[in-house]
Amino acid sequence: MKALTFASAWNVDLADVPDLHVIGDDDVVVDIAYCGICGTDLGIVSGAYPVAVPGVTLGHEASGIVAEVGAGVTTIAPGDRVVINPTPYCGRCRMCRTGRINHCVGKHGTESGVSYDGAFAGRYRTTSAFVHRVPDHVPLRAAALTEPLSCVVTGVRKIQPASLAMNTYVIGAGPLGLLYAWMLSLKGLTPTVVERSPARLDFARDRLPAGSRAVASLSDADDLDIVVDTTSHFLEELLPRMAPGGTFMSIGLKERVAAIDTMLIGDRSLNIIGSIDSLHGSFEEAFHLIVSGRVPAERLISHTVPLADYRKGFAALGCDIDARSVGAAPEASCKVLLMPGEHGA
Repeated sequence: MKALTFASAWNVDLADVPDLHVIGDDDVVVDIAYCGICGTDLGIVSGAYPVAVPGVTLGHEASGIVAEVGAGVTTIAPGDRVVINPTPYCGRCRMCRTGRINHCVGKHGTESGVSYDGAFAGRYRTTSAFVHRVPDHVPLRAAALTEPLSCVVTGVRKIQPASLAMNTYVIGAGPLGLLYAWMLSLKGLTPTVVERSPARLDFARDRLPAGSRAVASLSDADDLDIVVDTTSHFLEELLPRMAPGGTFMSIGLKERVAAIDTMLIGDRSLNIIGSIDSLHGSFEEAFHLIVSGRVPAERLISHTVPLADYRKGFAALGCDIDARSVGAAPEASCKVLLMPGEHGA
């Protein structure tokens, strides 16, 4: 089968790899229908987030059709439409035992698209606990956004506003930015999304929850109560503008050194927090929100691209693999899905 494999920064290509089949009694093998390009993938490909093992198949935001199950699997059957939770955890290390499964020390060798072969491929092998049957009325395209929404659920749980009238801003109108806007809205807040790219700004404006808006800058904003920065760029600039009791959350995975006045943290009772990955129950919660229609995941999909045209998919997000450059999205884009197979629905 074909798989998008990683060798080193900017060195990724489709390769012929062995087809996957069941090995263990609890195994589930899925024919992949859709797999989203994540900011993590952009960082791996560009070298900005050097975490992937050379030779690994990339991709982790996936849905598809069950092809095979192990002898001990009773909850899922071949032919079932499923979404995949790509974040296994051991349950035994100190991080897991203290409620931090997203930082499991046993991740190496199990993290999809990083140290374990991911889902930019015809097939993916997992175990029964990490697949969820997708109801017939939910498109597999929409289900593929469960994993990024799960990461957003993890982050929003950490934001505890003193008032639902707090001025709330999300920096970046990519998939996580728009998903944060929806989740913060469900929490009762009214977020404003800030995006410098005109193309992304235009895409976002019609896809926000009621009451929210999208703007090109924060130049006129005062009293920043809650800021979610999806870019990693704005802590140093915005911390002095945070209102007392405010919360600044950084979720971007781009290296940036910031000089901040630590007196502001105590003097203004500020919270600076980060968030990554899924945490206890967040995947199930995200899946419920998509299945129930509370978060309109399919509206956030801007492109569906065959796996063979992966360069086109990455380019839509501003990542030009041939030119080895990353910049602003050149066109209206948000979530880009690659299609490895012919099972799209």
